[in-house]
Amino acid sequence: MVHLSSWGAHRDKGTGIILGSHQVEIILNELPGVALTHLRAGSLFYNLYGFVGMIKGAGFIGANYGGDDKIVWTHPKDIADAAADELQKTLPPGNNALYVASDERTASETAKILGAAIGKPDLQWITFTDEQARAGMEQNGIPQSIAADLVDLNASIHSGALGEDYELNKPTVMGRIKVEDFAKEFAVAFLKDI
Repeated sequence: MVHLSSWGAHRDKGTGIILGSHQVEIILNELPGVALTHLRAGSLFYNLYGFVGMIKGAGFIGANYGGDDKIVWTHPKDIADAAADELQKTLPPGNNALYVASDERTASETAKILGAAIGKPDLQWITFTDEQARAGMEQNGIPQSIAADLVDLNASIHSGALGEDYELNKPTVMGRIKVEDFAKEFAVAFLKDI
């Protein structure tokens, strides 16, 4: 069995919405006689589409992580490849975690690459305080509980807690799709005004 999980699923607190992945891993680990692999994917490139409005309206990307914070990016195609590889293996019963990553970049590097692709070469990734991020989300209609979970998740990226186990267990082979590749997809969507 292959289960799509997330980087940060090793933590039992402080990761907001990722706590669900942690809890599902615990439940699945109790299945007897099953060869189980948790694919712990990094942040999905598609999450960057959520910043389109901010880039167009404010001219920057902003969250309560950014700057030199390292982000492990993953493209769904690389997740699919890893899942297909894992499903073809014959493994003994038990469980393990396998990290899936396409690229590792800082928030600033990511912003620069996206900015170049959309004709905004000076695009910056600004780091907000947790309070600023929460207030901004709530002003944009995100319910308080979800905003709080997102702030916790982003704070764990900022502190490095989300990536602790990833750093100890990096994939031996990175995915094929890099930030530069995804920037082309992002530019098409950005120009279509998603």
